[in-house]
Amino acid sequence: MSGPLTSALWIALSLAGAAPAEKTFTLATMPRIDVHTHIGNSWEILDDVMALRQAIQDQLHVDLAMWFSLGSAEPPDMAELRKRYQGRIQFCISDYKIQDGLRFSPQELVDWQKQGVMGFKFYPGWQPGVQIDQPAFAATFAKMEEIGMVAASPHVTNPCGTFGRRTEWFAEPVEFWRQQRAWENVLKKHPRLVVVNAHMLWLCYSDEQLDCLRYMLKTYPHLHVDLATTPVFLHAIGRENLRDFMIEYADRILFGTDMASQWFVPVLDKKLPKIRDKVPQYQRYFEFLETDKELPSGIQDEQKMRGLALPLDVLEKIYFRNAMRVYPHVAGALTQLGYFAAADAATGGAAR
Repeated sequence: MSGPLTSALWIALSLAGAAPAEKTFTLATMPRIDVHTHIGNSWEILDDVMALRQAIQDQLHVDLAMWFSLGSAEPPDMAELRKRYQGRIQFCISDYKIQDGLRFSPQELVDWQKQGVMGFKFYPGWQPGVQIDQPAFAATFAKMEEIGMVAASPHVTNPCGTFGRRTEWFAEPVEFWRQQRAWENVLKKHPRLVVVNAHMLWLCYSDEQLDCLRYMLKTYPHLHVDLATTPVFLHAIGRENLRDFMIEYADRILFGTDMASQWFVPVLDKKLPKIRDKVPQYQRYFEFLETDKELPSGIQDEQKMRGLALPLDVLEKIYFRNAMRVYPHVAGALTQLGYFAAADAATGGAAR
């Protein structure tokens, strides 16, 4: 990695994911990070992401500083990626068909980490009968613990509630809770595995489910969750209960949207707008987290919810500080982009 950071400092930043406490940000200046997107690996699409960044600045006066792409089995050339975008786009490796076994061997995980990938995403969620805690996967999770590779927004179950039927969702709770418990078995066996579970672990469609998420976060200190897609479900939770949860567990929640590009259409089976037209999707997240406006919710906006109006320090953690602490490379990239002084980033956070 070229730039003003020394090699030793870069290694320290990458391992510690330091997050400075002294810097004062406003809602307009804080560097927001979307940790859960599916934007593909073509240069044309990645250029569109930078056009989206400019559109968000122009229309919403918000600094969307970085995106993590979770949907490509293989990232583009990592050196060229850093050269073109200065760290604003980071990649994870992924596996969407784990019924055939996790696609990367433990040694391949080491190799990918050396190339600079952020973590490993896997997805048993739409495959009923696939046990994420099967013994064949144990060596992979053990290697991830050993080398500090983050489980990047793994999607380990699908929603379960009374919001309507979709073929890949669980209309009854048995399969939902079976997969939840299978994932908990993994966390028990691999207590040092650092995880950012996708979609609040889908424990976001009732006050009772949120209580279960509280239990999971309290029990497993290396577990975190992202907010991708969840605003369409969260109207079913009491607003004050949800707001209290977001404040209580602010250190464990990361901002993510599930924003996808056209390349992801075969997976989603629907037509998507171009990336640069995604500003309203981000605006809805920002209004939900930052204001107390009444907002549309539900799968087809058939419900209403009131925004959470979270405190600024909580928003900082959700938008960027937690990502700096949990993921490698983020603190170094933000420092080189000018958001922090190198000394602040080196001393302002604790090692994970």
